[in-house]
Amino acid sequence: MKRTIILLLAFLLSPFTLTYAQGIRVGDRFYDGSVVYTVREIRMGTVVYMTDVLGDEELTLEQWGATPDVFRLQPSRNADDPKYGADFGCRVNYVSHPDNQYLEVVGDNDIVLKVLPLLKPMEDIAEGSLWYGGALVYDAHPEEDGSVCMNAMAEGEEHGFVLTPVTGGVDLFEVSDSPSGAMNVFENAAYARRIRQEGLDVICFYDRKNRLMNALQATQLWDSQALNVGQWMAMIAGDYVTEGGKQIQIRPDRATYGGKALSLQPVTFNGMVTGVFDFGESGPYLVGKVEAVPTPEGLQLTEVKMEDGEPWFERTVSYFNLKWAGERSRFDFASHTLLCGGLQRYDKQFLRVMRNAILASHGYVFKSKDLKTYFEAQPWYTPATSNASVTLSLLEQLNIALIQAAERSE
Repeated sequence: MKRTIILLLAFLLSPFTLTYAQGIRVGDRFYDGSVVYTVREIRMGTVVYMTDVLGDEELTLEQWGATPDVFRLQPSRNADDPKYGADFGCRVNYVSHPDNQYLEVVGDNDIVLKVLPLLKPMEDIAEGSLWYGGALVYDAHPEEDGSVCMNAMAEGEEHGFVLTPVTGGVDLFEVSDSPSGAMNVFENAAYARRIRQEGLDVICFYDRKNRLMNALQATQLWDSQALNVGQWMAMIAGDYVTEGGKQIQIRPDRATYGGKALSLQPVTFNGMVTGVFDFGESGPYLVGKVEAVPTPEGLQLTEVKMEDGEPWFERTVSYFNLKWAGERSRFDFASHTLLCGGLQRYDKQFLRVMRNAILASHGYVFKSKDLKTYFEAQPWYTPATSNASVTLSLLEQLNIALIQAAERSE
């Protein structure tokens, strides 16, 4: 009986039955910018052996101690010299985020020498599909070589870029300029990845440090103005009170003041949201055109002067503050709306509070004194027993990364 158990354990631990080493699995494919490596074997759950399609190029990783998803680069049978300017024995991390998984080869002083994104199967981007990026709606046009031309127009100016899949039917793309010379707002992206999960269909753009830069979301609407207004109104709409205690409700298509219906019209220019509301003459409190600026406490409305059809406006000295009175977080929209544009208009302190409000809505316990003070003063905030219990949806995690990208911008 004892001999049988030993033989069974030996079989279960044999290289023929082990198909994964922590997060890496047999069949996983990683791309280094020129070569696609496929994991061929995982020996004893600690040694990962991968090759290119012909078997000429090899990479071998060995688990580094007991640390999860950390490996050492080891010599291979047909690879006498290390790649990427690294040394054998250097650290290789397998990094896994909900939106992005990759290997990073780390050299001296923790400098990342090379990144190899994981390739996942993905259906092709459909002809004529529409993709919204916070200001523009791109339409997709697949080419015979497998690449996809993305085109949009704004104020008579052509925008565009090309997505070239690393290999057929995968989620990873190289990003290049359009052959037409159109403006490419994603020219600094190291690569793009399409993600379809949790009801989302997005194309995410990453920089050379694997940080999310921006995202395009699949849409059925060609009207970028309607999409822009919808996203902006998601950030503005809610229940407020004036300094005098009067209740104000702002909804996507209407507003009320003390129960009295008010007209409300977002002011746009060439499809772009200007940040201005026009309340017309409905009064008595909200009248004419006002700039609406979200604040952590609510909304600041400043009366402005502007000409119809012009994007420019002049602020007056007359302004007033509305205090948030909703039952949920001031930033609840960040758990329901992909923030794929317009974040650069807000200051970094506001963005910091917005980003952490996503965590706070799940009860995250803060160590920073200012965040702790702010959120503990919110009636909707209930601290969790442990931050380990805090889980975020993919959309929330994407929004946190998008807000961080806006915080990094000048």
